[in-house]
Amino acid sequence: MSLKKWETIIQQIIDESNHEPKESGKQRLLVEWRAKLEKEPPHLPLHQIDEIVREVRQRLITAQG
Repeated sequence: MSLKKWETIIQQIIDESNHEPKESGKQRLLVEWRAKLEKEPPHLPLHQIDEIVREVRQRLITAQG
């Protein structure tokens, strides 16, 4: 899967996550986004959602570093 295709979604999740002061809030946000991506268009398969979430987590970790 090309993550470039989902860059807008990835960046939106990161931006929202940056507004969450606690790790628990960031985790809750990711869970909410996973549910959104499963239900709303584009109705992504779970493996694609997993890739997006992994990329978001990696970028958040890198930004903290």
